[in-house]
Amino acid sequence: MLSLSIVTGAITAITTIIPLILKHYPGISISRIETLVTISSLSALLTILFNNKLVEKFGLKKTILSGLVIGMIAGVIPFFNNDYLVFFISRIILGLGVGMYSPHAITLISILYKGSERANLLGVQMGVGAFGNSILLFFSGWLAKMNWHYTFFTYLWLGIVALLVWLLVPEVHIDKIKDKKSTKSLSHSTIKYLILSFVTFIIIWGVQLKIPTFLYERGIVSSEKAGLILGVMNIAGMLAGLSFGLMYKKFKLFLLPIGFLLAALSVFGMINSYSWMMIFIFAVLFNFVYSFTGPTIVLQVNQQVEEYQLTKVNSLITMTTILSSYAAPIVWNNLSKIIDFKEGSVLVPMYIMILSLFFCGLFLMCYTTYKLRYKGE
Repeated sequence: MLSLSIVTGAITAITTIIPLILKHYPGISISRIETLVTISSLSALLTILFNNKLVEKFGLKKTILSGLVIGMIAGVIPFFNNDYLVFFISRIILGLGVGMYSPHAITLISILYKGSERANLLGVQMGVGAFGNSILLFFSGWLAKMNWHYTFFTYLWLGIVALLVWLLVPEVHIDKIKDKKSTKSLSHSTIKYLILSFVTFIIIWGVQLKIPTFLYERGIVSSEKAGLILGVMNIAGMLAGLSFGLMYKKFKLFLLPIGFLLAALSVFGMINSYSWMMIFIFAVLFNFVYSFTGPTIVLQVNQQVEEYQLTKVNSLITMTTILSSYAAPIVWNNLSKIIDFKEGSVLVPMYIMILSLFFCGLFLMCYTTYKLRYKGE
């Protein structure tokens, strides 16, 4: 089941070769080349949106396996035929496949495990997801050194995962998911957590988006140093995911506001640092403490819905992740245009991030205290 998390970020595996693709298609604009990445995310939203219907019709395991096989085949097609139109269509099909399996990296854990085991595995799942993204990017970059066409063999990982799922993951029968056929809608609490999930990812995408520009405004123009910070931030996120079960057992619901508040302090420390090393430390610290928020939100959502709703809510969580990655550049880049700030354009969104994090943290601290005192966890 955890191997499924390794390939949830398969869409971005070709990011490392965008300059090489641009060189191969000299008559095509960079925006159209970048579309080869983004179009997969858009088509993934389509199958994520209808994932609940697919699971009801074909079953959970068959939906996952179909998505993995479709993604693998579509992913390697450009190796054999890299005509731009064929390339573009194959990326659309890849996204459809990814949308069929990616939400169920969480759903399988939520259905088959309960209590502390579920909390531990959801944290590990987040960590494995971050690790998997790094592995896919490293593997594609390594293949590109030989020939950029070889990068598409990265998608053979999906076939390996499909084999593991087929052999080792138990079948989850459809009647187990919809044994209470109901029109019951999601609770207000669940919807609030989904909105919070979107805001949470908007902020973390924003920090990662702004770090290279922030370094530049601090006089640090090395792309290698920016890449190192972002790489180690992912490792910190992985370590946070691996330790999530232990941390949640210790702090329970308070882990969510604590994560927001410590993240705010980390960003504040970052923007008041002028040496690369101090910025590096605060950026890594930010990703570590902030990475406790995502699994806590996912765990809370999965604990408070009926079992037949798990596919639906985890598809919605996956959609918030994808949509936030699109919205983050629009939101944070436009803030700099709306507000004129003499010290540097990148500081405007970062100050707003601090205020947003503090607001979420303090609000959730009060809400959590009330919930534990009057209603129980």
